Amino acid sequence: MTTPNPPSARRVAGAALILFPLAATVPYVLLIDRFGYDDILREPPLAVLKAFQAGGPELVLIWLAFALCAASFLWVAGWTAEAVKAQGGRWPLWATLAGAGSALVQAIGLLRWPFAVPGLAATALDPATDPAARAAAVVVFETLNQFAGVALGEHLGQLLLAAWTFALAVAVLRGRLAPALLGWIGLALVPLWILGQSEMLATVIPGFPVIEAAPIAFMGWQVWLVALGLWWLVRRQNA
Repeated sequence: MTTPNPPSARRVAGAALILFPLAATVPYVLLIDRFGYDDILREPPLAVLKAFQAGGPELVLIWLAFALCAASFLWVAGWTAEAVKAQGGRWPLWATLAGAGSALVQAIGLLRWPFAVPGLAATALDPATDPAARAAAVVVFETLNQFAGVALGEHLGQLLLAAWTFALAVAVLRGRLAPALLGWIGLALVPLWILGQSEMLATVIPGFPVIEAAPIAFMGWQVWLVALGLWWLVRRQNA
């Protein structure tokens, strides 16, 4: 088995760290524009389903693109691990599992929109449908949102992403794979991911104090990825 060439592995990972957040931003911005995401999710279920159905096939494809972007983090995490190891850094197995796990659970959570929600919307909004069936469709929609969206995508997905971020930040600091400032910024993002879990807990524990830190963590994380990716992509010398 050949060992990856350090400059080559570093540049591949650097390009991936830059392209991933840029690619994921496209469907995210489209969802804000076409669907009112994610404020629309705080509306009553029927209002959400009506807005979804009004988006038509185009909105379904946007959701699918968003899910595929989440799944693509599998490759980003893999290439990043190879870059760290190729430069002599330490990369534990649990970090690889955390990155892969985050990609999978977030993609699974998002895939409910293009493959499950269209049928639920059609059933819940069709006046010809039996009232009991319409009510059942709303209940299924709410359950899917809570389990696939909140539990898998947001809660478990974000915690695993925080673990992966912690591992990469520590690797950067220990292996001097980038300026120390980038390592410390990565570590600083981890508590924000954890504090942001209060939003998920508030959906099941009435009155639970909410700290809206997840959006800040996510935006900061994207900038951090791009900064680290640029360093790995353009620098000539080994760290």
